Amino acid sequence: MKQVFLTLGLLLAVMVGFYWVSNRFEVKKEVSVQIADKEIYFETPEKLMAMTETEIKLLARHENGKLVSYWIDFNYDPAKIKILNIEVNKDVFDKKVAVELDEIMGKAKIIGENSKTRENLVGGDVLLATLKIKGLSKGETMIYASRKPEVGILEGIKVIEGNFQMPNFKVNFL
Repeated sequence: MKQVFLTLGLLLAVMVGFYWVSNRFEVKKEVSVQIADKEIYFETPEKLMAMTETEIKLLARHENGKLVSYWIDFNYDPAKIKILNIEVNKDVFDKKVAVELDEIMGKAKIIGENSKTRENLVGGDVLLATLKIKGLSKGETMIYASRKPEVGILEGIKVIEGNFQMPNFKVNFL
């Protein structure tokens, strides 16, 4: 009986010790809001209807420099969305344009590059491409980046790689 009380006392002491140590050394985590000044995003009409064609725009937002090239890969659910056409903005990206679309796996790759004449370039929000999509059924689905977007930014006379983010995009077909 004495051994049982001794074992229970030791177990209780270990539990109190772990509780004391875990509360003594708190993990201090600072939460801060990060505003993305370099972002690639989709712009849609207010309501997307199922079984109707809709145009959505792929845009890039940046503050400094001029956007000269991009390479974006994204995935989507081919059971919910059908991409009918992807048209790159050829007013800005006229040198190299490539669009690859895998409708079976739900993958898309869009590449655009500007020529050496860079008078047409603007800062701020830039239209990268226009997508014609059709919702195959009602409900929600996601469009998400399969890899980090590669974006070239012209700062002065030098082209540098921009650190752009592409957040997941929720699509709701009514």
